[in-house]
Amino acid sequence: MKKVLLFIFILVSFQLMGQITVTSSSFPTVGDTLRTALDGAPQGIEITASGGDQVWDFSSLQGVMAEAVVLPASEGMNSDLFPSANLLFPIGVDGVGGESYGFSDADNYQLVGYVGPDPINLGINVRVPFSPPIIERRSPMNFFDVNNTSFAILVAFPTDSLPGEITNDLPIVPDSIRLRVASTRTDVVDGWGTLTIPGGTYEVLREKRIESRETIIEAKVGIGPFATWVDVTDFLPGDFLGPNTVTSYIFVNDQEKENIAEVMVTSDEAETPIAVTYKSNDVITNVKYLDTGRADIFAYPNPAINNVRINFLNITPGNYTFRIFNILGKEVVNKQYQINGDQTIGINIDTLQKGTYLYNLTDAKGKILKTKRLMVIRP
Repeated sequence: MKKVLLFIFILVSFQLMGQITVTSSSFPTVGDTLRTALDGAPQGIEITASGGDQVWDFSSLQGVMAEAVVLPASEGMNSDLFPSANLLFPIGVDGVGGESYGFSDADNYQLVGYVGPDPINLGINVRVPFSPPIIERRSPMNFFDVNNTSFAILVAFPTDSLPGEITNDLPIVPDSIRLRVASTRTDVVDGWGTLTIPGGTYEVLREKRIESRETIIEAKVGIGPFATWVDVTDFLPGDFLGPNTVTSYIFVNDQEKENIAEVMVTSDEAETPIAVTYKSNDVITNVKYLDTGRADIFAYPNPAINNVRINFLNITPGNYTFRIFNILGKEVVNKQYQINGDQTIGINIDTLQKGTYLYNLTDAKGKILKTKRLMVIRP
């Protein structure tokens, strides 16, 4: 028995050797500029099994870059709604796209609430307090740590603020509609090692997050004291509704304020990477994205050679047409997509001659959301 215990002690000690400890010194603070990039169609990366002394290579990532400047919460236009916050993350120029509020102390870095475009991309602005606040990072953070948390979101919308395609599907005419999200999350620090991303290699801890989420849409019907909330989730389209499980892996360094990488994977045994947000070291792409909270599209790399990725951002759920035109206005690419929020697609452009092209996204009513320029080059 003593030999078995000694073996377990040696095994655990070996696992702990070389790992870093993440503390509150890595939490965002006022004055920081956080730079990240999003690869919505990652290729050539692998999520390995849990354990210590791992080597992860994500150097193939390429994405659209974004910046967020951390300000005092008191400077926010909606700071009175979140009195516990001490951090402000404006979205867009001067916060015109919205504001995200956070709080940090020696123990936790948390998200307190959000004001801006609604979380399911219906095209309206909302005020969303997180109850309780969502914990993004803890101090100290070590290998083998396990934490369980829960939070809820409750947001009401007046019926006349919703798109017609949403309310037309309902069997009743409600006075208002509300979104209810209940979430439970398990965080396990299941690995440590080194992670390489474009422009750098970092010592990291890896935290696996499994979030079980229930998203319900309720309609308020009736008059006065007889009014009641009725679940209408089954009458509405959208794969974000109902129960859902979201699995992601967070790679954290003990000095960098950004997550080195956050990998969303499929919630099955394969755990195939779907999208990766990672620390931007200003390499790979010259496309920089300033999130305004409004619908937008980006092509990258730009200039492109054989393949191009198109990022759809903050898109209201629906059917859309993506087109590319040459300089004479001739349509050379036409593709149909069903989009909800943020999405990335890849397009092969081998058949296009080098030169300047225009690309745009059109909704089901024929309205052009954005038109931008794409350069095609050949080696």
